[in-house]
Parts: sequence; structure tokens; C-alpha cells
Amino acid sequence: MNLHIKEARERAGYSQKELADLVGVAPNTFHGYESGKHDPKPGLLLLIAQACHVSADFLLGTASPDAASTGTVSDSGLRIGRLYDAADPRDRLIVETTLEPYEDKLPAEVSASPATLRFPKAKHRKDGFVEFKVYDQPAAAGLGNYIDAPDFQIEQYPAMIAPEGAEFGVRISGDSMEPEIPNGCTVFVRPTPAVDPGDIGIFVLDGQAYCKKLVADRSERKTKLRSINKEYDDIVVEDESRLRTLGKVLGCYAI
Repeated sequence: MNLHIKEARERAGYSQKELADLVGVAPNTFHGYESGKHDPKPGLLLLIAQACHVSADFLLGTASPDAASTGTVSDSGLRIGRLYDAADPRDRLIVETTLEPYEDKLPAEVSASPATLRFPKAKHRKDGFVEFKVYDQPAAAGLGNYIDAPDFQIEQYPAMIAPEGAEFGVRISGDSMEPEIPNGCTVFVRPTPAVDPGDIGIFVLDGQAYCKKLVADRSERKTKLRSINKEYDDIVVEDESRLRTLGKVLGCYAI
């Protein structure tokens, strides 16, 4: 099947790895989709369409990406999106408040996927503190926990210890990331669909959430999630596995 996945990805401004992580497949598997080596299943095809703001019909080659019904993001829209990501939290709130009335006009194809978690923004207060939602479940630094409906608390931290770019917190349960990330601490996370190899992130692998270091093992051609504690084995991301990146860990705070 001659799919238009690469064209949609490039129009949306994603690298191949970023979009692969966003829809939850291994990069080499996604490369196979673009090269025509194999085709994604219908459900995954819809996720790719949603992520790229096009219709599934466009990916199948039966519709134009510029049709009004596709929900394609224009070049100006992509530019505004990048400016939004670079803005400070107060300016982001202004943009969101201004554009929120138009959300009902979005085509169904670009509605948020049920599998997508929209994490809130940190609130910078005038008294020098930052408020974060701190999640309990997406944090197990051991065997992993489900994150379908994570519990959270609102917590305040001095702005001087909150890393720039952090938008939410995650409570760590387990010793697999010790001594760098102690059991019971809170990690500060910047939402992102991808992290670089060697970075510590919050990942969802086949429905289980982990705080781990991302490793690209070139000798084995495998992606792995690695613990800092040497007593834990690497978690291998198999080709058929679904891996999503929720964010990059910027630092931690131990009580």
C-alpha cells in the first residue's frame, strides 16, 4: 500500500523518531511504515493521522491534505505552535484562553486521542513558589504502574529548585533509579514526545509506566529502558511493543 505517512509527518514538523514515540512504536518499525516495507494496523494509522493533523483518507492517498475537512495545520499554524512551546507559562495561558472558543470548530480527525494524556502547566506564583500537579502512578521506578487515571496532588516548590521547563511532577516508587533518583522523591518533568538516548524520562511501554534512562543499543539494534541501580536488568523495547514518551526528567526533589 502506498501510504503518505512521510509527507504527513514532514508537514507536521516531526522527526521520524518523534512521531514514532508519539504513536507508540519503535523507530525502526515506523521507518518500515514510511518505506512501504509493512503497513500499520488501522488503529495505528488513525493515531498517525491524528498526530499529524490530517485525515486517514489523506494517508491512504484518497484526499488532499489541504481539504478543509482534514484539519491540516498550515505553515502559519505550525509556526504559532512552535512559538507557543517557547513562550513562558503566562503567555501560553493567554493563547489558550484566546483560542479556546474555537475548539468546537475542529474536525473530528484532530480531536484528542483517548490515549493521549494532557498534562497541566505549572503555575508560577508571585510569592516565589511554583505549583505542580504531582502524579502518583506514572512513576514506579521498578516494575511500572498503569497510568490510565493517575492520582495527583497539588504541591508547591520554591522557584529556585524547580527546573526551568518543568510542567508537572511524578512521585517515584522503587529503588531502581537510586542513588540519582531516590525512592519516594518527586521528579520534575518537561512534557515532550521524545528524549535523546542517555536522557532519563517517563515512558509508557505496553501500558506500563516507567522512570528510566533511554538507551539505544546499536550493537543489538535495540532500544532499552535502563535503571541506574545495577541490580535491575534492562527492559528491552521489542519491535511489536508500544512505547510512548511522556516527558524528560529535569531533576528531582527528595523530602
